[in-house]
Amino acid sequence: MSGPPLASASPTTPAPTPSNTITLQVGERRFVTRPATLTRGSDFFARQLSGRWPDIQPDGSYFLDADGDVFQHVLRYLRHETMPLFYDNVMGHDYGLYLAVLEQARYFGVEPLQNWLERKTYLQAVKIVHSARMLEGVEDVSGTAGANVKVEHHVTWKTKKVYVCPRGIARHMGDRGACGRMCRNARGNANDVYEDEKVVKVLEVRKVTELDREMCVEQR
Repeated sequence: MSGPPLASASPTTPAPTPSNTITLQVGERRFVTRPATLTRGSDFFARQLSGRWPDIQPDGSYFLDADGDVFQHVLRYLRHETMPLFYDNVMGHDYGLYLAVLEQARYFGVEPLQNWLERKTYLQAVKIVHSARMLEGVEDVSGTAGANVKVEHHVTWKTKKVYVCPRGIARHMGDRGACGRMCRNARGNANDVYEDEKVVKVLEVRKVTELDREMCVEQR
C-alpha cells in the first residue's frame, strides 16, 4: 500500500527572521546582508522576499542577473543611506558609473538613490574653490598641500626701474628715501639714476576641492 504523495520542492522564499542573513549571488559576485537591509529601501526586494524568489540556488543563495561591481554601490546605499560619489581631482566625475548605478536603482526600486542620480545632485556635492595671488621676487615656490588642493604656478619675467644711490651704498639701492644730504651732494644737479632689473613674477592659482557631506546623506 502506497503512502501519501511526497510534497514537491518549492522555491518559496524562507521567512526571514530579524537575526538571519541571506546571500545574494549577483552576477559573479556574492554579497551577505540582512533581509531588513534590502527590504527597507527597495520595492523590488520587498516584493521578492515576501513571496516566491524564482532563482534560489542549490546552496541557498539568491541569484540576480546583474553586474555585481555596480550592485555593490546600491547595496552600500541600502546599508548606510549615503549617496555614491565617483570623483577624483584628475579625472573628475565618472559619469558612466553614475549611469550604471542609476539603471540598477531604477530596476531595484531604490527611489531616493534614483532621484539623487537623475537630478545629478553629485554635481553640487563636489565644489571647486578657486583663488589666485601674485608673488614677486620669489625664487622658491615649493611647498605642501592637501590631497584636495591643486596648486598651479605661472611664471613671467618683468622689468622694473631700480633707484641707484649716487654714492653706491648698497642699502640705499632701490630706496631713494634712504639717501641723505651727503648722497644728494654727491648727485649734484644731475637727475636721479635708475637701472633696469629683471624681476620674476609668479601667478599662483589654488583649486580646493570641497565636499558637501549633507548633500550625500538622505534627508528625512
